[in-house]
Amino acid sequence: MKDMMGIIMADNSELRLNELTEFRSVPALPFGGRYRLVDFILSNMVNSGIINVGVATSINYSSLMDHLGSGAPWDLNRKIYGLFMLPPYVRGGVSDISAGSVDQLYGVLTFLRRSRQQYVLLASGRTVCNMTFDAALSQHIEKGADITVIYHDKKEKDEQLSHSTVYEVNEDGRVTGIETEPHFPKTTLQGMGMFIIGRLKLIELIEDAYARGSHDFVRDLLRNAVNTLNVFGYEYKGFVGTVDSVRSYFEVNMKMLDADVRKEIFGAENRIYTKVKDQVPTQYKETSQISDSLIADGCVIEGKVENSIIFRGVHIAKGAVVKNSIVMQNSVIEENCDIENTIIDKECTLRASKRLVGQPNYPVILPKRTLL
Repeated sequence: MKDMMGIIMADNSELRLNELTEFRSVPALPFGGRYRLVDFILSNMVNSGIINVGVATSINYSSLMDHLGSGAPWDLNRKIYGLFMLPPYVRGGVSDISAGSVDQLYGVLTFLRRSRQQYVLLASGRTVCNMTFDAALSQHIEKGADITVIYHDKKEKDEQLSHSTVYEVNEDGRVTGIETEPHFPKTTLQGMGMFIIGRLKLIELIEDAYARGSHDFVRDLLRNAVNTLNVFGYEYKGFVGTVDSVRSYFEVNMKMLDADVRKEIFGAENRIYTKVKDQVPTQYKETSQISDSLIADGCVIEGKVENSIIFRGVHIAKGAVVKNSIVMQNSVIEENCDIENTIIDKECTLRASKRLVGQPNYPVILPKRTLL
């Protein structure tokens, strides 16, 4: 695995996350009470023995840079290789916020050329899973593949498939067709936004695609490669949560309340690492009532919390009810508030007796630093 490097694509394009990504990139989204989405793919890479990782940024990446820092929590603060923040694609001296994934990769070709690993794991920073890539790389080499796409079988067709990349794979494992955001998907094999490819082959493909005016890695490059290159699929059979909309962000977070899912993601032999923030334990006052919830350190809970995820430093006052909701860092819910099916971003304050009620498939969002 030391012969494989990683590139994480921090891209907000074509995602439906509204206010949640107004000031941050998707991989920087808080998740599960104390993590960020990028923690999962970065930890998976490190647990697989990958020690050379580049993060290709797009827009609103200051929060991501602050979280990742030198890479110390992932043991990537190294003299040789380590973690590298790669600046956004620039055209004519100006950052192009409309640039696609091909443009992003073209902007990091220098990093690719300077690296010495033979293979590249190219991955999005918005997939929640706990996996290693040893078996996928072994299959890639055994099959003589030019590109290996990693996917999982959702078993049944649902709305999220219509917002995803869907693969057709034959009995030999070869990818025979690719659909991007199909209205009527032919299969249930959903892409995880992860690809294994030879480093030199990736450089060649990106240079060629950029010269032809292509912009999207999957639509413009991968779909054409199916007919000209050896493209194989590798199926991952564990839990996968893909965040590409407000609804999916809410649903994947809520799945962490399932003990079996939580054990698979966080209780496995391979740990999920994150930036350490030492805080005092949460205080549960006599008036507090807690059920089926995840509550991080540093909180003060005086009210009722049910089926919710509460991040660090949150204060829920006496008489307040928080149900089926996500409350992010350092937010304050004052007395007698009623919160249900709601996402409250960081550092918000909800004044006394306010009521916010959404629907499970359409949660209400309170943007960052809102005073209501």
